[in-house]
Amino acid sequence: MLADWNGLAIAALARAAAVFAQPAWLTRAIAAHDFILANMTAPDGRAQHAWRLGRVTAAGLLDDQAAMARAALALHESTGATRHLAEAIRFATAALTFFADGQGGFYTSAADATDVPLARPRTAHDNATPAANGLLVEVFARLWHLTGEAVWHERAEALLRAFTGNDEHLAQMPTLLAAADLLEAAAVVVVVDGGTSPPPLEGGGVSLLATALTSPDPATIVLQVQATDALPPLHPAHGKGSGPAAYLCRGNVCSLPVTDPATLAEMLHARSQSN
Repeated sequence: MLADWNGLAIAALARAAAVFAQPAWLTRAIAAHDFILANMTAPDGRAQHAWRLGRVTAAGLLDDQAAMARAALALHESTGATRHLAEAIRFATAALTFFADGQGGFYTSAADATDVPLARPRTAHDNATPAANGLLVEVFARLWHLTGEAVWHERAEALLRAFTGNDEHLAQMPTLLAAADLLEAAAVVVVVDGGTSPPPLEGGGVSLLATALTSPDPATIVLQVQATDALPPLHPAHGKGSGPAAYLCRGNVCSLPVTDPATLAEMLHARSQSN
């Protein structure tokens, strides 16, 4: 069992659960994520790479931290559970602590790895699976939009600068390029349930939430709150009003409250139509 491949599957299941209205898939994604947390996570916060016959058999790589952080964020957006946001930050912090190259990018192997060559590889080229550095840009971008903490924006920009100096290589980095678009042009949908029910949202909020989670634009981020006062003070939707309602925020500017799922869907489709 590999943590990075499970992370990719968990994020895919969370997305598919909303798109195909299969809540059991989300339950399965959470179970897989919790298994890795319980059995494949080191005390220092790192996801370990492989597990077999009841024990860890390989130390964690950058791919494991990036894929598991992204999986935790997918679960946070789908469920609204704050524990998944904390888990994503823990894996992102592990990447920063053990894999950073000091120039904005990240090595594949950890600084204390003893089973790899002295020359530590560093790449953002996608292969059969997305490159870990590209996934980390997405993780940092989502953390920036979800928390409003400027440090995540700074880390995303630094990571982009580390790999975008040579135009000839960009075609091999679609994950990194998609994450750059997410950083600068994301549609952040804040779904508010009026402070009366815990996630998943009930009543009118369900349709709004489903509309946001099934948006075809990959540069969509969903933030579930019970009241806009609970948002970070610098978030553009902070203190906007009660729900059930949704606010569509782009570039630190938010829409008026939206209560009709069809209207929200039209607003989310507007960018792809304009392109």
